[in-house]
Amino acid sequence: MSIEFDPTRPEVMADPYPIYQRLRAEDPVHWCPPLRGWVVTRYDDVRMAQRDARFSADRATPFADQRARDEQPDAARMGHLLAKWVVFNDPPRHTVLRRLMLDAFTPRAIEALRGRITEIVDDLLRSADGRPDIDLIGDFAYPLPATVIAHILGVPDQDIDRFRAWSDDLATVVGVSFAVPDRYQRGARALAELNQYFHEIVAERRARGDKGALVDALINAHDEDGSLSSEELVGNCVVLLFAGHETTTNLIGNGMVLLLERPDQLKKLRANPDLMSTAVEEILRYESPAHAVMRLAAEDFELRGKQIKKGDRTFLMLAAANRDPDHFEDPERFDITRDPNRHLSFGYGLHFCIGAQLARVEGEIALRRLLERFPSIALNADHLEWDLSLVLRGVHALPLSLKAAA
Repeated sequence: MSIEFDPTRPEVMADPYPIYQRLRAEDPVHWCPPLRGWVVTRYDDVRMAQRDARFSADRATPFADQRARDEQPDAARMGHLLAKWVVFNDPPRHTVLRRLMLDAFTPRAIEALRGRITEIVDDLLRSADGRPDIDLIGDFAYPLPATVIAHILGVPDQDIDRFRAWSDDLATVVGVSFAVPDRYQRGARALAELNQYFHEIVAERRARGDKGALVDALINAHDEDGSLSSEELVGNCVVLLFAGHETTTNLIGNGMVLLLERPDQLKKLRANPDLMSTAVEEILRYESPAHAVMRLAAEDFELRGKQIKKGDRTFLMLAAANRDPDHFEDPERFDITRDPNRHLSFGYGLHFCIGAQLARVEGEIALRRLLERFPSIALNADHLEWDLSLVLRGVHALPLSLKAAA
């Protein structure tokens, strides 16, 4: 019997793991008509594809060209702007763009931020004191990483509410959100406004001669040696702002869902907080905030007996690879002591997430302080609504009770 994988159905995205299990076993390179592309689910294949030049990261340029042919100028313009993002580039341009950002995300740079991250966490948690409940996403899991990445970039953190509105609309395109029929219009408008915002930030910081923030280093790369175009400068500020909070928000949210739904694991973590680092890795593996990455075939080739044609879309399912029994013992079990844990949630190869260590540190501090401050925290919903997105995995809202029931 052939397998039908339809990620546009809410019930599939609410729990896609049973069908991933079947796809890995029976059809690991699966043609998916709703996606008009290939779905790859085995760990070895997903890892290989992220370091193989036959799989191109440049899916924005073909998108822009197609929208231009379809006489959709706003969507075409959005595609051309996205094509300046480091994540949508192959070497050699990808290498140049990535190198300009590395200094801000070295282990030493991230460790230097640990105190500031803790302050932001504690400030957000203090604002919840005395309240019986919160929405963890809106009240905590979003503003934390958004404030941190704003600090790294050098943009005002009082603008984070604006960032969220723009990011939510942009995520409908980048995250492949099936439930939003006007996602191209919303995404194009949001990206245009974000680009305009950063053009203004760049002009202001350049005029003042500001130094020390990541955006200043990018300005210098543009002004001093011409290694960065104006559109690349602004575009990579946008992608850092967007990627710098989107997946970390979901890491924190997904982690709380997993822990609160598994009292034995939560009890173990409360008894031994030093397990937090392995717990975060297991959260990343078990409910990866980056659910999938897309690549385009750069040439014709064969993969596990399937004929991939040049230009074919290929969805590398990180979440499916992370539960491959050939690489993880008892992979459907959530175990905060799992070690080693070589998940693919931050990608692999040249496109390995530049902010991986930052996300880990934010997740560890956030979950540790949250559990310390609210010992009676509990889910306050009978049903959680997962975002209908193929690329980004998280709940839209996470209602939590902060006090024990009377």
